[in-house]
Amino acid sequence: MKNRLLRYWVYFRRGHSTYLAFLISFANFIAIQYRLVIENVPALASLFPRLAYFLVAFAAIYLPVSIAIGWWDYKKGGVPVEKTVGSLANPWNRDITLALILLMQDKKDEAIRVLSKWVEKETREGAQQ
Repeated sequence: MKNRLLRYWVYFRRGHSTYLAFLISFANFIAIQYRLVIENVPALASLFPRLAYFLVAFAAIYLPVSIAIGWWDYKKGGVPVEKTVGSLANPWNRDITLALILLMQDKKDEAIRVLSKWVEKETREGAQQ
């Protein structure tokens, strides 16, 4: 029961922070920009007399620019560096890499020893027999 509740908590946080809060903050951003900028600048107010017109123009510009920036960040920006640093700091990655090297050197027992901390005790005892 506790495990299920913790899993639901993780699902809730993911759904809330990644999707719902993002959509709400995006809608809030558009409404605030329209209210504070568009309505107070006469030239823009005549260009966008309704929020819907501003939304269409904003989306036509903002979405492609955001996609381009996101693509750049994933391909050449900070994401590759973050993944590299994260994988080097991750003990599972270190152990699996070491185990693969040991297996290539025909050191199966040492590889099992390195990886044994990542499996349950019953599985670990069965593998050593």
